[in-house]
Amino acid sequence: MSDKEKKFSWKRFESVKFSGRDIGKRVRKMEKSSLRHARKFVTARLDRLSLVRRVVVGWIALVLILAGVSATQWFGFQQAYLTDAPATGGTYSEGVLGPLESLNPIFARSSAERSAARLLFASLYTYDDTGHVKGDLARSVAISEDQTEYTVSLQPSLKWSDGAPLTAKDVVFTVNMLKNPAVRAEISGWTSIKAELVDATTVKFVLPGAYAPFMHALTFPVLPEHVLADVEPASLHEHDFSQHPVTSGPFALRLLQSAVSDGSKKVVHMVANPHYHRGAPKLERFQLYVYSTRDDIEQALSTSEIMATPELRFDARSDKIKTMYASESHAINNGVYALFNTNSELLREKDIRQALSLSVDRDKLIQSLSQSATSLDGPVLDRHTPDLPRAPQQDVKKAQELLDQAGWRVNGTVRAKDGAELSLRMVALQGAGSTQTATELAKLWQETLNIKVDVQMVDPLDSNQNVLQTVLQPRNFDILIYELVLGGDPDSYAYWHSSQATPEGLNFSNYSSVVADDALAGARTRTDTKYRDERYRVFARRWLADIPAVALYQPNIDYIHSKRTQTVDEQAVLVSAEDRYYNVIYWSVGTTRVYKTP
Repeated sequence: MSDKEKKFSWKRFESVKFSGRDIGKRVRKMEKSSLRHARKFVTARLDRLSLVRRVVVGWIALVLILAGVSATQWFGFQQAYLTDAPATGGTYSEGVLGPLESLNPIFARSSAERSAARLLFASLYTYDDTGHVKGDLARSVAISEDQTEYTVSLQPSLKWSDGAPLTAKDVVFTVNMLKNPAVRAEISGWTSIKAELVDATTVKFVLPGAYAPFMHALTFPVLPEHVLADVEPASLHEHDFSQHPVTSGPFALRLLQSAVSDGSKKVVHMVANPHYHRGAPKLERFQLYVYSTRDDIEQALSTSEIMATPELRFDARSDKIKTMYASESHAINNGVYALFNTNSELLREKDIRQALSLSVDRDKLIQSLSQSATSLDGPVLDRHTPDLPRAPQQDVKKAQELLDQAGWRVNGTVRAKDGAELSLRMVALQGAGSTQTATELAKLWQETLNIKVDVQMVDPLDSNQNVLQTVLQPRNFDILIYELVLGGDPDSYAYWHSSQATPEGLNFSNYSSVVADDALAGARTRTDTKYRDERYRVFARRWLADIPAVALYQPNIDYIHSKRTQTVDEQAVLVSAEDRYYNVIYWSVGTTRVYKTP
């Protein structure tokens, strides 16, 4: 063994001795140490983790709440700046009364033809929602100092539905057609007026004298010269244009369809006119259903074949229709009258005319009608002239006394004098409420005054009856139930001036009064509103004193329509029933949400 080996020995390490007591102490010490470590580094951390979890969950909940609040605020903010607007597209369907024989607007007579004319054709001027004249095809007008020349400038870049330019030449062409007696147009009063072409966008109208209401005359529809220039005036009514017109209004014709074999039901299919100068309508299509009776229209509403009509009285409809539809009532500027033929042997007597007038209960009469109406008691509308004189209230007793004093005594069931019965012949033109009006008046006068009234119904649209030549021109009646078009101006010269008491004139009462003539003539030659109002008040007082007629009521239209449609505004003032289309480019069959314009 080497010296090095001798120096290293296991004996240098003392033996380690362990007792059970020492081992126990050491184990307990290690346990305590492990527990402290576990509490410090495991349990405490787990506790903190739970706290952290609760804190995190709380924050998440808070964030979600804030997000919800923010979303709600944003939605509310968004809704505050959103509004309902008419939706674009869709098909609108409306029911009207026929017949419909022509789509040429200068021949329009029936409700259906007038409605189609307004949808398909534009005019120089039209009426706004207040009943006042506004430019349509016309941009401006210059009136000469003596008020005998009206120079009208057209809107630029006007077009027909076929894309051809619409110019002042079309306006002059139309006026010449209206003036030509061979055409037999329904629009009259243009014989003495000249239409002169100035340039492509300007036309001058020359009048024989000052005529205050002339601006209202410029609401006539314009015809396309490039289509009709070579047509003989006498054959214009029968020309293909009457069935397939080129148009200038908000809609263009797509198809004229006979829905039944006998032609009693037709459908005018129209599409939005992309060339319309005010912009294409929101509606993609417009369908005008033409029916022969109001019962047919009511049935069409019940089955939802149509979604609107101006032809029915809403409060007289079934509960089903009242539930399905909404309605707005609009008085139009027409008046229904019982016109007395003052040349008639019996009605020359003012006492008889006065008795007939005093016995009328207008409110009761209106309640009996199938159409809505507003009471009327004079020749001029309140909306035209303020502070008008009023007709006396119903007084049956006074009416009876007047007849007694005039020698017309009750003999059985009928009054008589000198062996002659007090018997009158009343003629009513079929349509609107005329038939019902005639029936109710005849019953009233027979029951309260013991006047015998024979009622005859005639159809002005039936060419076989030729009502114009057999009834109107020869004044073949004692009393005529007639609806006068009063229009947008108070001028009623055509109906009451003595110069119009001719076979060709419209003074069906043959009324003649120097005072009335002077007031009517003076009012139409001055534009001063105060002067005109006073003249019409003078005329109205004289008219009420002379009693050439009984004013009965002003017709209303109840525009019944689907609740989901956007149509004519309920506050709109309508001059005619067709003026309901004044805002047709904005009509819709639904709504959409859009942001408000600042």
